[in-house]
Amino acid sequence: MTLPKPKLSVIIASVNGLPYIDECLTALERQQGGVEAEVIVVDRCNDGTADYIREKFSNVKLIEFSKRIGIPQLRAIGMEHSTGDIIVITEDHCNARENWFVEILKAHDSEYTAVGGTVINGSVDRLMDWAVYLCEYASTMPPIPDGEVDGIAGNNVAYKRSIFDKLHESIKKDYWEYFLQRAMKKVGAKFLSVPSIIVYHKRDFGFLYFLFQRFHYSRSFAGMRIIGVPFSKRIFYILSSPLLPFLMLWRTFQQVIKKKRHMKEFLLSLPLLMIFMLSYALGEGVGYMFGPGDSLMKVE
Repeated sequence: MTLPKPKLSVIIASVNGLPYIDECLTALERQQGGVEAEVIVVDRCNDGTADYIREKFSNVKLIEFSKRIGIPQLRAIGMEHSTGDIIVITEDHCNARENWFVEILKAHDSEYTAVGGTVINGSVDRLMDWAVYLCEYASTMPPIPDGEVDGIAGNNVAYKRSIFDKLHESIKKDYWEYFLQRAMKKVGAKFLSVPSIIVYHKRDFGFLYFLFQRFHYSRSFAGMRIIGVPFSKRIFYILSSPLLPFLMLWRTFQQVIKKKRHMKEFLLSLPLLMIFMLSYALGEGVGYMFGPGDSLMKVE
């Protein structure tokens, strides 16, 4: 008997291990609406996580690697093994609301190439985790725009499969979603923000761990950004990188003011936010000067 082709292919790069991937996959099992979907996990943890997934989530399509591979490449590998008309990307420490599949399908019944939505903080008990959330996701905390936007958060996004046929293979596997979505826009893609497409960002972060994560992410980002740019522009990026902490803090503050949410958490976490943003700026500066190094492999 031939199984029906799934409408959605959910791709998850498994890099953080347990218990996060367990909560993520459990949330996907609880999806309502009877939507045909396949879940593909590409695991690089090499710590027993893959065995756990294989035993508990037998319907998941599992691809396992013993070597360390960058997250963009893990996602690209997942896409290669997918069959759905819509490619959905989330992170292993994000838990989808129970109507996630339904809302994604509804939103894709439109002309838009990509749809995405809200990222809510699921770790609310510690100031450290609020600082992480505000540092990364202030722009996607509710309320978010309801309509066309320039880009979508990379951990809560669904693309029509056809757009990937128009992209160079390198952009799919070697670049973060910022560059992926820019390449999509160049070939005519349009992005839709839908507030009802919701995931919860849920992970407990250590101070030093996140400090280094910010550095490695930003260094890898800068290394990608300078490919093919003139030397003069590279110098401009280097000289302007010390301004980044202040610019990022201002943008976060603007989001908090505009959305009228989490002002208390923002004020209490200001010292942490400034330190994390300094680490980010340092990473970008190093990336512009010396390239990405092996930072992409260290991002989780």
